[in-house]
Amino acid sequence: MSSKMPILLILLIIGSVCLVLSLTLSLSEGLKMTLLIIAVIFNITSSVGLMIIGAKKTRESL
Repeated sequence: MSSKMPILLILLIIGSVCLVLSLTLSLSEGLKMTLLIIAVIFNITSSVGLMIIGAKKTRESL
């Protein structure tokens, strides 16, 4: 298992929680936008990183 994988999974979880909180809670507009920006950055970063790790593992197994 890659040493970056747990960090990327934690980023994905934090990004998902931020997204859910920003969409479900009644928050001020500034806080809502901050949570959405954090969610987008964390989710995109972790998703791309996990896809790269998965592609490398797939290539190694062939």
